[in-house]
Amino acid sequence: MKENHGEVREALLEGIIAEKGASPPDIKEWDRRHGRIEVREYWWVEADEEMKRYLEQEFGWPEVRWYGRVRRRRALLHSGEWSTKEVIVIYGEKGGPNPTPQQLSRWVRGHWEIENGVFWVLDVTYQEDRNHARKVGRPLHAIRCVALNVIRQQGFRYVPDGHRAASARPDRGLAWLGIC
Repeated sequence: MKENHGEVREALLEGIIAEKGASPPDIKEWDRRHGRIEVREYWWVEADEEMKRYLEQEFGWPEVRWYGRVRRRRALLHSGEWSTKEVIVIYGEKGGPNPTPQQLSRWVRGHWEIENGVFWVLDVTYQEDRNHARKVGRPLHAIRCVALNVIRQQGFRYVPDGHRAASARPDRGLAWLGIC
């Protein structure tokens, strides 16, 4: 949940603090890759009936079962400076078994893999956020998604590498599409 959800974010944070107080996190994960150390701490709270009603009535979010706070701290390997970011997350699913805190934490990490692997690429490589065209925005987005999928199917780890390969030999790009 982003910062622009002020009221609901504050309500959820108050619920987490009321339930967990200053207790240690439910899950603490360490990660060392990409030239940095990252520590993720998760506090999970099962939504009570009052919170469920509030979220459904005020924001139209039915079936919220869990919500939590994630604190992520990062430092470059050769730097002693840590940056900290906190986010509030919600989990809702109709029926089904109750997930464990570990399963909820894996779900959050999976969400960020999609966010970083697709939306970040579209925002940075294709600069989608800078496009303010209303009528052609959706078709351009569809074309960019096809291009992204084609490049990934060709085995390129980084999208700019796929762009360079297709630019160097235009017939290669057409072959990827099955045109040549």
